Amino acid sequence: MLSLVEVLALVIIGGFTAFVLRKRLRRGGAVALVLSGFCAAFTSAPAATAAELRNGASVEISKDETVKGDLYFTGQQLSVDGTIDGDLYVWSQEATIRGHVTGDVFIFVQTARIEGRVDGSVRGFCNNVTISGTVDRSLMAWAQVIHVDNRGSIGRSLTSFSQTLSIDGKVARDLFVRNQSTRISGTIGGNVDEKGETLTIEESAQVNGTFKFEGEKDPIISKSAKLAAPVQYTHHVKKRSEFSKHYALWTAFLTAAYILFGLVLFRVMPQFSLDSTRAAESYGASIGLGVLVLFAVPIAALIACVTFVGLFVGLSTLVLWLIALCAAQIAVGAVVGQWVLGRTVDVWGRIGRMALGVLIIRAVTLVPHLGVWIKLGVLLWGIGAISLALYRRFQPPAMQPAYVPPPVAPTATAPAV
Repeated sequence: MLSLVEVLALVIIGGFTAFVLRKRLRRGGAVALVLSGFCAAFTSAPAATAAELRNGASVEISKDETVKGDLYFTGQQLSVDGTIDGDLYVWSQEATIRGHVTGDVFIFVQTARIEGRVDGSVRGFCNNVTISGTVDRSLMAWAQVIHVDNRGSIGRSLTSFSQTLSIDGKVARDLFVRNQSTRISGTIGGNVDEKGETLTIEESAQVNGTFKFEGEKDPIISKSAKLAAPVQYTHHVKKRSEFSKHYALWTAFLTAAYILFGLVLFRVMPQFSLDSTRAAESYGASIGLGVLVLFAVPIAALIACVTFVGLFVGLSTLVLWLIALCAAQIAVGAVVGQWVLGRTVDVWGRIGRMALGVLIIRAVTLVPHLGVWIKLGVLLWGIGAISLALYRRFQPPAMQPAYVPPPVAPTATAPAV
């Protein structure tokens, strides 16, 4: 069996080969050769290893323990002092790797520490990540704080989407950064492409490639730093949103698209649109459920996509979430239109109220500074109302107790005279 990554790699290689040899592939012998190569690649794949699932408040893999195959962990704290002969997937509060992982590491934790050795790559969503050991391949993280200390080493590239990045160790290849502040005092073997607010390059830093930085403040560069090329600095200026003709045309186009989308939904699913409008009238329940659905559902869908089994479930859930996100303004617009024109049960009457409500919402969201928060509130309100309508629709109806007539007392017969 092949993993999803291997299949995608083979498809990419095959497509690239077909593009390069597209003229020679017209011959039957070349086609047969390429197909034979693919068959050999598939048949020579290693046998699939078993996956192991562990959970608990605190789990420790001792130094003399070896886990054969992939390891999935859910819990509060994980300590790896032994060897994992496969990939590691962690969903917990804290994870510490002091041992050896022969595959990749996927971490969805609050605090992650890599003090041992990882033969593959490290990817994850964390609060803070500290690299004190060796990562043979790449590091890609969405985190608040990423720190590569003076003992840490990354064999390939580092991709950072964070608030703070500190590099005291070594990154063998390129550095791609989109964060708030960056401090470099270690070694970067390749190029640096960074966008952020501040950049500090200390005296012990060494960059062997080009350095591009786009920020709001001038970079602080030590004269003792070893840079292969000067830093190419671009001053980033926050553009003020101005109401131009192009912006007005684009806003009108989006408004018409929302109204047309609502028209289709109200005509195709009249009963569900009515249920969503009624659910949106429960403001507290809709907004409270919207907070949960807006943030929790995409995270759960992405986590499900990590495994091959849950890939289709995760992708379908993400698509449904995007559709509900687009329909959020329509559900709220129907309620706002009812506030202005009153209630109605006619389909075209509800469509007119929806269109009026969407126009009002789109106009209010154009208010500077306040419009962003209004749009966020509308999204929470609308997606919560749609989720509440779905919940009520799939909720099994309550069983009504069977009616039992009251017992009739026997009538006394008068004695014969």
